[in-house]
Amino acid sequence: MSPPPAHPGQRGGRRLFGVPIVVALFFFAMMFPTSVSANIAGLRLSLFRVVLIVMFLPMMLTLFASPKMKPNIFDLLVLGHAFWALLALIKWGGPSQGIITGGIYIVECVGAYLVGRVYIRGLADFTAFARLYVGSVAAMLIFTLPEALTSNHILYNTFAAATGAPSAPYIEKRMGLARAFGTFDHPILYGVFSAAAFSMAYFLMAERRLTNLRGMSSVFAVAVATFLSASGGPYLVLVMQVFTATWERVLTGVQGRWKLLLALFILVYLWIDLMTTRTPFHVFITYFTFSAQSSYNRILIFTYGTAEVGRHPLLGIGLGDWIRAPWMSDSMDNFWLLIAVRYGLPALAMMLGLMIGLVVAVANRPDFPEAWRNARHAWAFGLFGMAVVGATVHLQNALFVLFMFMIGSGVWMYDAMPDTPRRPGGGAPPPRPAAPPERLF
Repeated sequence: MSPPPAHPGQRGGRRLFGVPIVVALFFFAMMFPTSVSANIAGLRLSLFRVVLIVMFLPMMLTLFASPKMKPNIFDLLVLGHAFWALLALIKWGGPSQGIITGGIYIVECVGAYLVGRVYIRGLADFTAFARLYVGSVAAMLIFTLPEALTSNHILYNTFAAATGAPSAPYIEKRMGLARAFGTFDHPILYGVFSAAAFSMAYFLMAERRLTNLRGMSSVFAVAVATFLSASGGPYLVLVMQVFTATWERVLTGVQGRWKLLLALFILVYLWIDLMTTRTPFHVFITYFTFSAQSSYNRILIFTYGTAEVGRHPLLGIGLGDWIRAPWMSDSMDNFWLLIAVRYGLPALAMMLGLMIGLVVAVANRPDFPEAWRNARHAWAFGLFGMAVVGATVHLQNALFVLFMFMIGSGVWMYDAMPDTPRRPGGGAPPPRPAAPPERLF
């Protein structure tokens, strides 16, 4: 099936900081702490939820009624995932409670995806968002660098004081630094938010050129912001992106390099499985967390969580309590496992199918010019880092909607065509010798 004509960004619409105004409002609302929210009938309405609720129906109408857009399999997967989660929550809390809780999940999951899907429609839109994202991470260093040095959580405590919420909780220092919160509810969330911008900074701001001092300064700012979180999860997000970016740079032009990387991962997994008495997951958790206590707790979460999935494979347990050791908290620091526990394996399969399927589909587009390839790497590598860290962190609140937005913001690379360059005098350019198509998978 041939992709529809390109619609590279709605340049005529109202914009803020270079991006469509809805994207800007959503992004800045997402960065506010949860203390900036209102409770209405027991439902917490944070700023980003308000934006998504207001825009949900208009975005759905745009997706399904606009002649410029055509729903695809990935839209159906995100809707299927959200509907299955709604069924699981109705089973858990009954029609009344389940519909309220499931409704807000649909708003966050589908709504955040739609912001990226509907409003990021071309290279110009995606690049403008990348600049906004990276610029926000760099600007926040004005507050988080002194925060890490003085233990004064400037932004978080300012918002808390203004809303009457508690100040930032005390968390033990690491490497002599106070763990920075920024505007987020925990240093891990701030760190993952910062680290996920690395590929955008490297591929779109620096354009892969180490001599681009202005662009590389943004890469450095992202790395510093990630470091200030002093959290293993964000460091993992950064390391995964640095590794894939290095692999891409060293093996540029080598056909099948991504298949080779996948084969390497499989071989490492099998080697660990054969050569140690622990599973590869246990080894991964042990070496990518700061403390033995933290890694042990995550291993227990995986053990008890998978057992819960085995007992409730189809619709999960909703927001019900899960069976665990008496001394363990109810927090489940594993995004992917939590989806399966709460909503069942079908919901997990649709979420994985959405993310992996879209990345593979975009990766196999052979007709991308260099600027589009840079955007593809920036999007896919950042998403890859967040997906990997999801095995050790629960992507909640702002990080969850950021993750869904990131998925949606890459759909344009699946269904749009690069613009055909024009000669100065008009008409199409003369034909050029055909280059072998570059397929990533």
